[in-house]
Amino acid sequence: MSIIELNVKEKGRTVLPVELQKACGFKPGDTLIVEEISEGRFIVETKERKIQSLWEKAISSDASPATEGLLRKRSKDEAERLERLSKPTFPPVKESDKRGAALLAAVLGE
Repeated sequence: MSIIELNVKEKGRTVLPVELQKACGFKPGDTLIVEEISEGRFIVETKERKIQSLWEKAISSDASPATEGLLRKRSKDEAERLERLSKPTFPPVKESDKRGAALLAAVLGE
């Protein structure tokens, strides 16, 4: 890609030319993240790409043991949560409760 010149308008706005949008893969509706990498130099990427790159960094082989442990714990916690949700939430009926219900039904004539 050649050098592209952008002008900042009076209200601080600028327009990304279609050529630049296509080269960067930006689509209408994308949220862009701007990160300063050094004084006056920035990286602009979509929010989705930023999240993806953070996850890739977190799970890469270079990730610290603490990061890897945290990801494993979260994965285990999520599995346990799903297991809890798959089980009924009402308490089991005790035998004494069954007898009491039968007695009450008999008294009420049901």
